Amino acid sequence: MQRILSLLSDSKFHSGEALGGALGVTRAAVWKKLKKLEAIGIPVHSVKGRGYRLPTPLELLSHEALLEAGLDSSIPVSIVFETASTNGDMKQHINDGVSLPLMIAAERQTQGRGRRGRHWASGVVKNITMSFAWRFENGPSVVEGLSLAVGVAVARTIKKQGIPNPGLKWPNDVQIDGQKVCGILLEMVADEDRCDVIIGIGLNVAMEADVMSSVDQPWTDLASRLSKVPSRNQILADLTNELVAVCHAFEDGHGMKHYQSLWQAHDVLHNQAVAVSSLSQQRTGIAKGIDESGALLIEAEDGVISRLHGGEVSVRRR
Repeated sequence: MQRILSLLSDSKFHSGEALGGALGVTRAAVWKKLKKLEAIGIPVHSVKGRGYRLPTPLELLSHEALLEAGLDSSIPVSIVFETASTNGDMKQHINDGVSLPLMIAAERQTQGRGRRGRHWASGVVKNITMSFAWRFENGPSVVEGLSLAVGVAVARTIKKQGIPNPGLKWPNDVQIDGQKVCGILLEMVADEDRCDVIIGIGLNVAMEADVMSSVDQPWTDLASRLSKVPSRNQILADLTNELVAVCHAFEDGHGMKHYQSLWQAHDVLHNQAVAVSSLSQQRTGIAKGIDESGALLIEAEDGVISRLHGGEVSVRRR
């Protein structure tokens, strides 16, 4: 699938014979591959006497393009066309003893998950679906607040693309003007001596509306906010480099002490009246930012400040 997409990615016409020659298959086999592309949501135009073309050019992810975009060359990279879940793939790599850090990116993810087990829609060859894993040798205590720092990394990355006002909603939503543009899901494999953290990120770059038809919250993408579709390779390279910096900071013991003020500069809930609910309780109050551990600070009517940590907690403006 990736090979035929690469051939068609320029959006120019290619004859079935030329495609078959390049792929080493028959014209009938080419036709079957094109039908598979259409089945996963990639339309292919066919004109008799001219051949096949995609309606618009596509940028495929590649290790070479990532390096050209400035990716830290010391970070191993795995790019797959299709997978159930990049976080699932990363878990398997860790179980197999692969060394970390490692970044995995997929052009299509079929069983992606968001927080609370929700499905994460990712489209095909249009967005960023990736997992980044890091081994913290000092154990799980050093990663407190890491998901919030990852939000800062995403905000810094999309700012470089020309988005002036990314917002962060506790605990780990990235927004543009109140609409979600990115989801973050962290998973840990820990013991007493070390902690492997998998950082899963889904970023809407050029999302198609039909892919998001079942999403029940406001959403947006980068392409609709910019004058042109940004380079996915550039975004992925910048984001990976930002994640490396985040992990180094936490590994060195700086953690949220360094990222607290950076996160609060993008806090969309600051001084807002909010309702907070979890499986065990519900409360209302005024959001007052985060503390050095990344806990959300809620001021009650009597002025008492309570601290909420991560978990199955949702926050909505009242």
